[in-house]
Amino acid sequence: MEGFKNIDIKNFRGIKHLSIDDFSRVNVFLGQNNSGKSSVLEAIFLLAGMSNPDLPLSLNKARTRIFRIAYLQEVRYQFYNLNLKNTPEFSSQQMDGVSRHLQMRLFHTETADDYTQSIDEPLILTETVRMPNTLELLFDITTANGTKHFRSSLFVNQSDAASRQESKEYIEKNYAVLFSADLLSSNLTNDLSELFKRKQKNILLEHLQKFDPRINAIEILNNDVYIGFDDIKEMLPVSMSGDGLRRYLNIIAGSANPGNTMILIDEIDNGLHYSAYKKLWEAIFALAAATNKQVFITTHSKETLCSLNGMLEEHPEYQQDMRLYTIAKTLKKGHQAYKYTYEGLSGACENNVELRGMA
Repeated sequence: MEGFKNIDIKNFRGIKHLSIDDFSRVNVFLGQNNSGKSSVLEAIFLLAGMSNPDLPLSLNKARTRIFRIAYLQEVRYQFYNLNLKNTPEFSSQQMDGVSRHLQMRLFHTETADDYTQSIDEPLILTETVRMPNTLELLFDITTANGTKHFRSSLFVNQSDAASRQESKEYIEKNYAVLFSADLLSSNLTNDLSELFKRKQKNILLEHLQKFDPRINAIEILNNDVYIGFDDIKEMLPVSMSGDGLRRYLNIIAGSANPGNTMILIDEIDNGLHYSAYKKLWEAIFALAAATNKQVFITTHSKETLCSLNGMLEEHPEYQQDMRLYTIAKTLKKGHQAYKYTYEGLSGACENNVELRGMA
């Protein structure tokens, strides 16, 4: 399996420092509200696509559904305590032994060409307080042959026009997809098109019929997704379906698409009836194994966890592919991650032990 073995997060959103180790194929993050679960997903998303300077703005869009390239300064919300000197840093060792590191900086320059020194030279920034207009990503890859340094940037001028500088020497092998908690997905048509092109529509229908046995067809018509049902004479646009079916379809299509190497799902239970939880867990594990991808998920639902445990009881072949992590902000040590394997989950569900954090 490809993917991340661990992650180290510094100065990102409300997280001063957090290390998480021993990732597996499907990794589930638990915790109270505002414990940092979603921030961990976003950190993984940034590190997986670390050469792309658009990703920090995409995270703001995922939270607000508003994409404003001119408001580059809103990226400051991703800096610990909103202090631009607290530069977010992320690092991970991959399953293949390669290590990656990303540092994100936000500052003001007069033009996109104002900083031209080598990546190995520190950038001298003015103390003058100005609205930030430049986002810089410094990222490294370390292999047995040594460390290579790269840089990408995004600059927005006074006319709100954006210019990007991306490293031409670095080619990203990862393609991570983040499903936010608000049920919407901008990747659905692309995921379905890829599956249809690969003649894998039957795999998609098989999983959809577990959700609703009446489903008999799925098509892309006029750039919209339509679903066919046994008892309805016309196909219906997926936008007319319930939240549960749309959420389920988005996740299944993204998981089935072999072009996506990493799937990140925030609040997996949003929009779903509890009766669908076990079906979705089974589909996620099966598709992750079939397409050799890694999955990261957040939830705060006890029913979702017990459904996961029930599914793993029925499918012991997936038990070693799962890790649970409770994310907690402690008074003395700051953010901590507490790991559980299948045995810990099974014992907690059997004995009604709370894994989601202290009340």
